[in-house]
Amino acid sequence: MLWVMLLAPLVGAFLNGLVLRKAPKLVSHMIAVGAMAIAFAAALSMYLGMMHDGGEPKTYLAFEWLDAGGFHAPFKYIVDRLSGLMMLVVTGIGMLIHIYAGGYMHEETSTYRFFAYLNLFVFMMLQLVMGDNLMVMFVGWEGVGLCSYLLIGYWFHDDKNAAAGMKAFLVNRIGDIGFLLAIFLTYKHFGTVSFTELRTLIGEGTLDAVKMAAVGWITLCLFIGATGKSAQLPLYIWLPDAMAGPTPVSALIHAATMVTAGIYMMTRLNFMFYLAPNTMHVVAVVGGLTAFFAATIAIVQSDIKKVLAYSTVSQLGYMVMACGVGAFDAGVFHLFTHACFKALMFLGAGSVIVAMHHEQDMFKMGGLRKYMPITHFVFLIGVLAIIGMPPFAGFFSKDEILWKAFIGGGPLLWGIGAITAGCTSFYMVRLLCLTFYGEHRGAHGNAHGDAKAHDKGHDKGHSDDHGHGHTPHETGVGMWGPLVVLAAMSATVGFLGVPHVLGGSNIFEEYLRPVILIPEAAKEHWEFLEATYSHSLEMGLMAASVVIMIIASGAAIVLYGRGPKPILTSWKNSCSGIYNTLSNKYFVDEFYFANIVQPVRDMAEFLWAFVDVKVIDGAVNGVGELSRFIAGTVSFKMTGSIHRHAMVMAIGLVCLLSVLVFN
Repeated sequence: MLWVMLLAPLVGAFLNGLVLRKAPKLVSHMIAVGAMAIAFAAALSMYLGMMHDGGEPKTYLAFEWLDAGGFHAPFKYIVDRLSGLMMLVVTGIGMLIHIYAGGYMHEETSTYRFFAYLNLFVFMMLQLVMGDNLMVMFVGWEGVGLCSYLLIGYWFHDDKNAAAGMKAFLVNRIGDIGFLLAIFLTYKHFGTVSFTELRTLIGEGTLDAVKMAAVGWITLCLFIGATGKSAQLPLYIWLPDAMAGPTPVSALIHAATMVTAGIYMMTRLNFMFYLAPNTMHVVAVVGGLTAFFAATIAIVQSDIKKVLAYSTVSQLGYMVMACGVGAFDAGVFHLFTHACFKALMFLGAGSVIVAMHHEQDMFKMGGLRKYMPITHFVFLIGVLAIIGMPPFAGFFSKDEILWKAFIGGGPLLWGIGAITAGCTSFYMVRLLCLTFYGEHRGAHGNAHGDAKAHDKGHDKGHSDDHGHGHTPHETGVGMWGPLVVLAAMSATVGFLGVPHVLGGSNIFEEYLRPVILIPEAAKEHWEFLEATYSHSLEMGLMAASVVIMIIASGAAIVLYGRGPKPILTSWKNSCSGIYNTLSNKYFVDEFYFANIVQPVRDMAEFLWAFVDVKVIDGAVNGVGELSRFIAGTVSFKMTGSIHRHAMVMAIGLVCLLSVLVFN
């Protein structure tokens, strides 16, 4: 089953990408979906088998791989409770997104390349989550980075899309430097890169001062890698631009799988992070600041996918913050619930975009509830889940993170998380209202969208038979079917983590308990995680977060429930400085361009124009010119004169005889 699960998407990518490139679109779609269905069935079979055996970890040796001197890294896989959950998320939600993608991409002239990339991405993501050592994980880590570049830039004829793909690729490489340094340091100090062996060495052994210091640097480097892949400050900038790719790509890569790789990696190595409290402080602070930072930007965005993109960055910040306070189980729980409701909202946004003929400006939508009742209903469930409305999934996972942030990080960290939750409620209800409620504002927007789609090079295959101002309509069952499944999951999976204070047993926490290992040397520092606290305190904090959610949601309904209120314009003018700062994303991209990108470009141009052309090329060409000049100066003009030749011969003989005499 392991080989079936791993190879099914790889075979699908091979068939679509290299063998059946001339096949009809339906064939490409069916191959991709079939590969995902097989992979999901195999993953489910493996998972049930693993749980039937008590959830004990199992390792599988694929083949011997790297063996040089003392370094040994076999291509080995691990199936345990953590990787089992991730393989179900990757294959299960991946399959739903593949099904949806057939309807979303139906206007494209050819989709074999798209589905080949999607299948290849799933294969690489499985390598990442199934690998039993850092080297195998790194293969998947780089593989999903490559596939992300290919999928974001799928419509590469558009310069904006190509630039977004390149930006994602380069920014992720910065984080990957940290990941590589962590691998090198791990092998240097522990002699292995195997997760199983490291868990035994660190969890059960006693580390000296040198190794303890090394753990701090290793975990810090690992976190640098996580900031790139999981879009945290300061390397988050690639993810919002990645929305230039097709919407199914946004749902698969930037909501459910790839961006959660950093959280998965830290959880896999939780026993090392527990030994590095200073690193954990950095992780918690960066996660909290990222969550708040991205949420404030999302408040003023008008592009429906950009709102969801910054929402993803913010929710990832929540997960990272949970890891930083030692609540890895809460972080993974939110990873799971987020994969359900954020995939739902991205795919729902894709249905809206298709119905609006590729218009993405929410201010040109409105009133879609009566045109798209199914999409509206499932999207409403997704919004209720993400804002933390009881008893939807996001309520339980978000509340668990806020509680652990309070006991592990103090009131300040809790306050940052609570304010971020309020911002999330505001911008998500704002998105819901602008898209589905009020009067329909799409008559002009549709025409604009048609022209926009027609002008884009990547939309050259889209049919233009809908006409300007065409009435929006519900998408086909191939698109809303997966939405219904994701909506059902968004409404129910939260019950896996009902906390004790509400009478539950927190099944998810108990499920992941065998994966979480606090080494003996660190237990004193993290004893608060196992301590008993007042139920009234936890209930009070939970009630406070719900009240904040209700107030923020109510404010959004008042301002946007029947369309944008005129007062918003006056507020925008009176607070133009704040509004411009938020709408321009705190000018971070401009700052990076002015202080990093442009200086590097200037240096590169200087090295090319002066050092390369003037100095290096000038030196090489100068030697040739100098040789030519000397030769021309000292040589006699060849005129055929016997007297001149005889004189040269005589001078040469004199020189030779002089050398022989004096030596």
